[in-house]
Amino acid sequence: MNLFNRSIFLLLVVITFSGIFFAGCLDAPDYPQALQPVESINILVKQKDKSFSTVLKVNPSDSATIKAQVVPEKYQNDISFEWFYSFDGKDSLLSQGQSYTFYSNKNSSSIPNKLIAIDGDGNYQIQEFTVVVNTPPELSDFTVPANGDTLYGSESSAFLFEWYSTDRDMISGDTLFHILEIDNKSYNVGTLLQVKQSGFKPGKHIFRVIVSDLYGDSDTLSYIKFNVIDTLGAK
Repeated sequence: MNLFNRSIFLLLVVITFSGIFFAGCLDAPDYPQALQPVESINILVKQKDKSFSTVLKVNPSDSATIKAQVVPEKYQNDISFEWFYSFDGKDSLLSQGQSYTFYSNKNSSSIPNKLIAIDGDGNYQIQEFTVVVNTPPELSDFTVPANGDTLYGSESSAFLFEWYSTDRDMISGDTLFHILEIDNKSYNVGTLLQVKQSGFKPGKHIFRVIVSDLYGDSDTLSYIKFNVIDTLGAK
């Protein structure tokens, strides 16, 4: 082998080795993001004297505290946490630490929706979440019939049942749904605030209304008693 061919051979060996090394670099995994040996990180929220819950729903009238819970718990102190409000691809750091207290006003950029957990080796985990700010619905005590009313008619008479419900969130698109219970039988009446019902025998009866919103918050009236007198049977 002459000097020229030998040089070409050495060059090919170097290029081949470099290609293998470069390919190996391409196949090498990125810096690990998983928090080991942490199994999971739960996000919880609470208001007032209630317990922490994984249901991330708060009332806008009170402050709330959100916190991260590491599983297993023994690694809790080995992890640092950063709470962000993320919008339109931009992250704003709100706080650092296991927990963060905020005022849950609607459309507030102080409510976190992203958590970054980091261990001592720089491994990290990102969790995105949504805190729902919701006001529970309320039912008025005013109903038709009112408690203690007497209704006159027969089994074919259609008596009016009427009630009133409110929710401050309806301005922002929340919807209220109602269940009417008469003599322990339930009627799903949707968004209606009044219905007529017949088939009542003479005697004592009860009814109540349950209202719920899109987020599962609800309010329930106490049972209302009314009496039916059969005017046809009295003749």
